[in-house]
Formats: sequence, C-alpha cells, structure tokens
Amino acid sequence: MDFFEAQDRARRKTGWLVLLFMLAVAGLILLTNLLVLGVLAYNQTEVVTFSPALLAEQFQWDVFLGVAAVIIVLVFLGSAYKTMSLSGGGHKVAEMLGGRALSPDSRDPDERRLLNVVEEMAIAAGMPVPRVYLLEEAGINAFAAGSNPNNAVIGITRGAMETLNRDELQGVIAHEFSHIFNGDMRMNIRLMGVLHGILLLALIGYFLVRSSYFTRLSRNRQSGGLMIAIIGLGIGLLVIGYVGHFFGQWIKAMVSRQREYLADASAVQFTRDKQGIAGALKKIGGAAHGSLLETPSASEYSHAYLAQGVKGFMQSLFSTHPPLPDRIKRLDPAWDGEFVAPVKQSPGADTGPTAEAAPKPSLDIVGAVVAAGVLSAGKMVDQVGNFDEQQVEAARAILDSIPSELREAAAEPFGARAVIYVLLLDPRPEVEREQQQLLEQQADPQVLRVCQALAQRRRDLPEAVRLPLIELTLPALEELSPAQYRRFRSVVQALIAADRRVDLKEWILQRLVIRQLDQQFGLRKPARAKHGKLIQVKAQLQVILSLVAHTEYPDTQQAEQAFNAGAAEAGMSDLALLPRDALDLETLNKALDTLEQLKPLAKPRLLKACAVCILFDNNTTVPAQELLRTIASCLDSPMPLLVKST
Repeated sequence: MDFFEAQDRARRKTGWLVLLFMLAVAGLILLTNLLVLGVLAYNQTEVVTFSPALLAEQFQWDVFLGVAAVIIVLVFLGSAYKTMSLSGGGHKVAEMLGGRALSPDSRDPDERRLLNVVEEMAIAAGMPVPRVYLLEEAGINAFAAGSNPNNAVIGITRGAMETLNRDELQGVIAHEFSHIFNGDMRMNIRLMGVLHGILLLALIGYFLVRSSYFTRLSRNRQSGGLMIAIIGLGIGLLVIGYVGHFFGQWIKAMVSRQREYLADASAVQFTRDKQGIAGALKKIGGAAHGSLLETPSASEYSHAYLAQGVKGFMQSLFSTHPPLPDRIKRLDPAWDGEFVAPVKQSPGADTGPTAEAAPKPSLDIVGAVVAAGVLSAGKMVDQVGNFDEQQVEAARAILDSIPSELREAAAEPFGARAVIYVLLLDPRPEVEREQQQLLEQQADPQVLRVCQALAQRRRDLPEAVRLPLIELTLPALEELSPAQYRRFRSVVQALIAADRRVDLKEWILQRLVIRQLDQQFGLRKPARAKHGKLIQVKAQLQVILSLVAHTEYPDTQQAEQAFNAGAAEAGMSDLALLPRDALDLETLNKALDTLEQLKPLAKPRLLKACAVCILFDNNTTVPAQELLRTIASCLDSPMPLLVKST
C-alpha cells in the first residue's frame, strides 16, 4: 500500500463526493420548487392538481431563486454543522455511538489485553497511541474515527473484546489501522455531513407537520386552507428529504464496500496472519447478534464499521459492506463455509493459534531497531503507513524494555505528566536543580511526588525507547481537564526554557506532545493542505534539512555534504546549510508549521530528502531516527520502527 497515494486518492474522492453532493442539492431544488408550485396552485384553486399548464402559470423566477437559495443555505449549514461537530477528533464519533473511553491504566484483564494490542500496533506503525473506546454491545464490531492519524480513536464492542482471541483481536485492530492509513476516516466524516444536510429537509418537514402551530390554526376555520397547504408542504418536504436521503445512503454504500476488501488485505499485510481477521469474520457470522449495534446513532456511521452494523429496508442495496462469505473466501480460499460460534475467552487469555508458540520478544530486537543503517532512503519512506509482524515484535520488545514504574506511570494522568517532566530533566546538575525548583513552584504537588519517585528510573531508559514512551503518555494526557492541561503546558515550556536553549530532545517532545494536545484541547487548528510542490516551501525545507544535517553530523563539513545530498534529492541544489545557532525554537516551529500544509504527494519527497541526508554516511543514529519520525508524524505520515530485515 502506498500511503501517500492512498491519502491523495482519499482527497480526490472527497472531490467526487462534493460533485455528487451538488447534484443531490440540484435535485432537491427542482423537487422543492415543484412542491412550492403545487402549494401555490392549491391556494389559488383549492384543488390538488398536477397539471403542467397550471403549475407553469404559478412559476416565477424570484420564487424559484428564493427557494433555491433557502435549500442551498439549509443543506450547506446542516452539512457544515455536522462535519464541524465531528471534526474535533475521533472521540466525538465514539461518544456519539455511546462509547466509553478505556482508562490507559485499566486493570481489567480483557481491557488490558485490548489496550496492549493497540499500543503495540501504534508503536510499530510510528503513530501516537490512539484512545480506545468500548461500546457496550453484544455484537462483534469495531471502527476507527478521526480526521487524521494524530487524532484517531479505535472503537470496539464488548462482544469483540470478550469473544475474539488475541490473534483475531490483532487482525481487527490492524483492519482499523488500515482505514486510518488509507484516509478513510476523513471520508467517513464527510459522508456523515453530506447525509445530515440532505436529511435536514425531511426534519424541517417533520417539524412543520408536528408543530403545535397547526393546532392553533385548526381552531380558526378561515385558516383551514392555509393549514392544509402548510401540512402539504411539510409532507412534501418529508418525502423529498427522504428521497434525497435514499440516494445518499446508496452513495454511502457504493463508496464503502471496496474499502473493506482493501482493509482486510492490509490487515493480513500488517500481521502476516490471514487467520486473524478471517477468524474474526467467521465468528461474526456465527454470533447470535452478528455485528449489529443497537445504539440509535449506529446508522449514521454504518459505513465505517468492521462489518455491517445495522439492518434496514432494502439491505442488499444499502449494504455498506460486502457479504461475509465473500470477504472470508478472499482471505481463506480453503474455507469450508462453516461459521464459528464465538465463546467468551478466559479473562485476559492470549489464546489463539500462535499464542502459546510465540516466544517472548528479546531485547536484541531493540538493538535491531537502532541499527537500521542497512535501509535505503527510498525504503525508509516506502514504509510510511506500512508495517508488519517484525515491527510489531519490535514494538513488543520496546514496551517490555521500559521500566515498569515508567510504563505504569505513563498510563494515568498524574503519572503521564510526571513522565514528561522527568524526560525533560537536564543531565547537567546545575540545570536540573533549577528545573527541580520550577517543578516545586509550578507543578501539581501530587505530580511532583510522582516525579521524585521516577527521577532515578530515567537513567535506566534505553535511548531507543524514549519516543515510544512519549507516545504512550498521550492517551492519559488527553484525559486532563482544560485547566490541568494549561498548567501542564506552562510547566513543560518552563522546563524547556530553563537552560536558555532548546536541544533536539526537547524540541521533539514539544512537537509530539504539545502540538497534538493543543489540537485536542482546541488551542490549535489542524493544518490544511495548501502546497502541492516543495518549491513553494523552499525556505522552510532549508531550515528542516539543516536541522537534520546538524543532528546527524557534528562535523560542519560532513553536515554540509549531507545537506547538499538531501537538497539535491528534493530538486533544489541551490539551498545552503544554515548555521546551528540560526535554528532556534521559533524558526524550527514556523518552518514545520508551514511544511505541515503540504499536500500528500509532496510529502514523500520531503521525507526522502531528509532520509538521504541522514543516510549520507550509510549509517544512522537514534536521535536522527527520532527526528525523522517526528517530522513524519507532524506531516500526518506515520513512519514505523526501522527494523533490519531478517
């Protein structure tokens, strides 16, 4: 799967969706004007008629244009409202569906197993660990929601969590990660907005019919004709709105079906185990509740589930998912056609075809992650949005190598703040003393106590696991209240400024944590794609390439040679390496803020230029890898762990 092509394809599909939306609105305008002409004719003759001649007599351009304007405004506002209400992050969709956010430090065995699977796959994929929401539903189903990989969430039903074994659960989560990487989530939100806007006409018609205003009118006999006309208008709008909604549902089904085959195939690619996702689908077919959801809002997001989540009229026409047997046959051609009756797994059991045989990950894998110099720049970039069982195994090894005190602390809000503060402590005693004073003055007292307990454990932390540990804190930090987050943000900035300079580790932490949480708490808007070519961001590219070169090569001459190689890869050989002291915090942040506005097909060239610069001497260091993965993350282009092929 080409991640950048998939993202660009998703953007182009949005264009087609806009075209279909415009055609639907045009149809609504014509039908509504015919309805208005019929009402006007009835007021004149008090006879319901469909005579073209009589209707033509009632036609007036100002009325037609007025109706068109009203329809456009209503449908646009309805679509915009729904889209904006869901664009703040995947948690809006999950909460709409009745989901409950799982605490990252949950001790429930089933919840812990699910959270572990999501953490492993997120670390392997190189993306922030998404929040996980549990739907109290007996059916076996799941979904991914959000506008980009950095604000995605995973939702899963209790039926799936309790009846799927670990391999099947991993296949389901991999399926949902595919939807994240393919840009399907943004399309899902747009589809919901479009359908809501079209359905708004039906809702207005329903309001007109049911309004108590009609009751008052009915008491006045002279108003009887007007009452009938308004009720007729309401019924007509109901019919027109639902006709539009009918075609909208059909469009939704057509857009969704093929994406499920791709997500199934990607799940196999990510896990190298076709029996995982296939086994989950077989259990859906054999479950008493299947994959159905009972929440009243289920139909709005029906196109985004793992499997068909709702029943309805003309199911075959409106089915948003291919038939289960077809999906299973593609994954397992030897399938005998028999579904599997799911049973509740033993609490927390990691049962499955390979669970008992799987060896415990070795810490040697962490070394393999670091020694990724055998990769070419092209292969590094090709891995964006793609991972496999090697990276999942490496992620499991990294998680196991994090000291237990730090990992447990990262899973709850007080501890997560303490982990970030501890990672910012400077190794120089004089700077650390000043930072400790800042913590005593500004940090929450309870967080300060956790900091003091964890301070020594940071020395046991392998360099290669710093970035994954930061990513593990994000779900817990998202649980902070706005006031707690503002205080946390202020303390982080004070710790960074304590030594009057910003080093690379501090900048990476600030970009990964503060940037994402600022969006979560409404302090920063997501970047919008504006620039289709690197030449449009030439100055910003020069800044970031200079940072990469100085990070990997302390020698200025070698840094300049590596910089020139990266600039040539980007097709801009006239760029010049900036001096180290020119790369201050404000300059770096402004440059990356602009680069975040690149369109999908321009991003791989930028990342490849950075990779060429890093690999100029055919080797790489952990700081350079962290920097490259941070840049990729800020571009909403998750780069997986860099692991040697075996």
